[in-house]
Amino acid sequence: MQGLRTHPEGLKALWSWAQENWDTIVNKLPPGLSMLGSVVQIVTNGFTTAEAIEEVQEFFKDKSTKGFDQGLAHSLESVKAKANWVERDSKDVRAWLAERGYMKSKL
Repeated sequence: MQGLRTHPEGLKALWSWAQENWDTIVNKLPPGLSMLGSVVQIVTNGFTTAEAIEEVQEFFKDKSTKGFDQGLAHSLESVKAKANWVERDSKDVRAWLAERGYMKSKL
């Protein structure tokens, strides 16, 4: 699971897999075990957009989060912080990269 978190397509694939297999994951890692919270964090923590936060919240809105609610909240807070950083600083980062020849043009 960790290897998929290194690139955007892997993050999407991992999240899709978790959604499709959620019932199996919960059966194998009951909410009373701390491992379920870790899995939730692994499959959601790499996101960096407000849209992703909404998608995660939508997925869990009708599910019991008892036993991993803190892990989910921590992950969503982390995603929110990343999304805010991207929104705030992406133009500056792009400009810095372009000035040093890492990008073909400034966006």
